[in-house]
Amino acid sequence: MKKVLVILTILAVIGATTALLMSNKQKQQQQIQEAQKPLATTVALETVRKESFTEAVSYLGKTEFWREIRMNATTQGTIRSLSAQLYETVREGQPVITVDTELTEIAMAQAEAQLHKAQTDLKRYETLHRENNIPTAEVENARLQVRTIESQLLTLKKQLRDAVVYTPIGGVVTEKPIERGMFIAPGSPLLTITDVSSVKVVANVPEADLSLFQPGRNVAVAFDMYPGKKLSGTVHQIRLKGGETGTFPVEIRVPNSSANPLRVGMTASISLPNASPLAGLAIPRTALVTTSQHPAVFVLQDKKVSLRTIEPGSTSGTTLFVRSGLREGERVVVSGTESLKDGQIVAIQE
Repeated sequence: MKKVLVILTILAVIGATTALLMSNKQKQQQQIQEAQKPLATTVALETVRKESFTEAVSYLGKTEFWREIRMNATTQGTIRSLSAQLYETVREGQPVITVDTELTEIAMAQAEAQLHKAQTDLKRYETLHRENNIPTAEVENARLQVRTIESQLLTLKKQLRDAVVYTPIGGVVTEKPIERGMFIAPGSPLLTITDVSSVKVVANVPEADLSLFQPGRNVAVAFDMYPGKKLSGTVHQIRLKGGETGTFPVEIRVPNSSANPLRVGMTASISLPNASPLAGLAIPRTALVTTSQHPAVFVLQDKKVSLRTIEPGSTSGTTLFVRSGLREGERVVVSGTESLKDGQIVAIQE
């Protein structure tokens, strides 16, 4: 009997030890899994709300080159001289490239000889035709040959005139795929000249607001790069083709200056004083995700963030008017978006 009790006691101890070990193993596995979970990024949130805009409103835009000309060759030959260098300023009508004309001159001499022969043949054929010795078709072919060679000569003469290349506009050389000694042919890219005296701010404006953007109207333009400063711009034109969302690109010309140099791709805000009050969904401007190809914000959904494309409208101070893409009451991330990814778990900053 005692022996049985001893065995039962031993078995109970073994069972308890096994259970304890299993419990400890499960806790260790849970701790490992918790440690392996990615740390949640802490973000600040704001609620999408309805708001009235009683101040002057503005529209977001991006800067583009005012003018940019890509120069292509209209002649052939070896580049004999090249005076324009990359990022160098050039004036309108400045001679920048000289092309060797030896090949063109040889081709012209050959064409002139061919033209002389073709004209002689034509006279002979016309005489034979009057005597009814050859058909009319042969005379017509001879005339066509003369016209063809005359056309070739006109082309070659133009190539000779184009051997000196002049800049069509003043600006900065932003592309230069050629070097002295290279051979070029008609159509070869030469230089790209960019007019940097002004920039073009392009903003997508709703159809209902287009009447505010009459060509020639002066508007105030602010750039994120120069906080607190407003530059003067002029409405240049409203592009004919609108987008699928019912907006039309409006071009604003803003003069460039050394004091506040403007570059392509900068974000701008175009202000319209005395604009009619607007109402709609509003979020802080800081909610816009700048790394996205299209205007977008991160929306909180079940402790995760979802990257959602929106259609931004006008702005008032630090507030952005949203035309579509959000619903009232949704919560958007307003800080900490730099490292966020779609579907990422986040911690909410209190």
